[in-house]
Amino acid sequence: MNTKILMAPRSYIQGPGALGRIGNHLKPFGIKNPIVMASPSALKMVHDIIEDSLKASGIGNEFIEFRRECTFAEIDRIKKACLDGKHDAIVSCGGGKAMDAGRAAAAGFAITSNGSNVERVDPFGAKVHCVQVPTVAASDAATASSSVIYNEQGIQTSFVMTRKCPTMVLADTSIIAGAPVRTLVAGMGDAMATHFEAEICRQTGALSVAGGSATRTALMMAKLAFDIVTTQGKAAIEEMQEGTPGPNLEAVVEANILLSGLGYESCGLAAAHAIAGSLTIIHDRYAHVPYHGELVAFGTLTQLVMEDRPSDHLERFVAFCKDIGLPTTFDEMGLKEIGDAFLKTVADDASRSPMIRSMPKAKAMADADNRYYDPGAIFDCMKKADDFGRHI
Repeated sequence: MNTKILMAPRSYIQGPGALGRIGNHLKPFGIKNPIVMASPSALKMVHDIIEDSLKASGIGNEFIEFRRECTFAEIDRIKKACLDGKHDAIVSCGGGKAMDAGRAAAAGFAITSNGSNVERVDPFGAKVHCVQVPTVAASDAATASSSVIYNEQGIQTSFVMTRKCPTMVLADTSIIAGAPVRTLVAGMGDAMATHFEAEICRQTGALSVAGGSATRTALMMAKLAFDIVTTQGKAAIEEMQEGTPGPNLEAVVEANILLSGLGYESCGLAAAHAIAGSLTIIHDRYAHVPYHGELVAFGTLTQLVMEDRPSDHLERFVAFCKDIGLPTTFDEMGLKEIGDAFLKTVADDASRSPMIRSMPKAKAMADADNRYYDPGAIFDCMKKADDFGRHI
């Protein structure tokens, strides 16, 4: 029997106006001189709020702009700025890629992996506190201990696993309520996948990102994330359209960021995220750039097809996705003119993903071509998922 592991940040803070008290929240951790890294749009929203709060608390700071892609080069740049300024924390503000870059740049010990090569690096980053300030609820990246690495074109290439969650996650729902509704919807796509991936990992005995089996607590959180999204998601969208962080939006933000984050990392990942990651390799084929959670929604539908779920299960999932605006077809993802050759490339890439090993029909060990799954079967299931999405 595998050891059960639950991973979580040391502190999670959520609510309207929470960012205005960030100085008070940092003090108990002894943070005195953080560097604040933010995406360009986030920087406009948070700069004065953070600076005023830190100044009032007697905490020094420096601001640096995130350059949009979480690449190894960008992580090194942020790490260097942190070390040069003798900072004791990296506060990351923005979306998932900003969270991932800041977390990796703050790390001490880390493991890097591109699926075939694994390397231990100690220290990897600046070895300082990691504080995450998501300004959108578009993914569950903020609570994690691992970071997804991309190249300059936005193609997912590897992972950095720190085995240590952030010191603090601070979600100001007043700021999140002002983001585009599409960001919240994308986050719901990411959150729903958590439950299905957790269940399949439980069934197959696949290890979680944390390196163990899921606790009952983690499985409960994954299921709760799904339940909140499917029962309160529509009402949360209405509150967000009004720019008001009401009870439904508060619940869905918690589901998207906290419950899904702890659920996925402590329960495990499967085909939904393997396919979502592989869909980034055809980045230049999209009519519009899809969000991570939108790709995950289609990946989840494909996973359900791979599991041979009954038609009524698929119908309910597709109907809800369509109701809130998540894509369930290639067309809805922005792939109007996609040909089978491109889709076979995606399927082949997904067949090599370590995450696909969680599926019941996966090989325990990679074959001579480094595949864990039959790429033809993945391709067929992607096509079936698209067909199902077009006819519901």
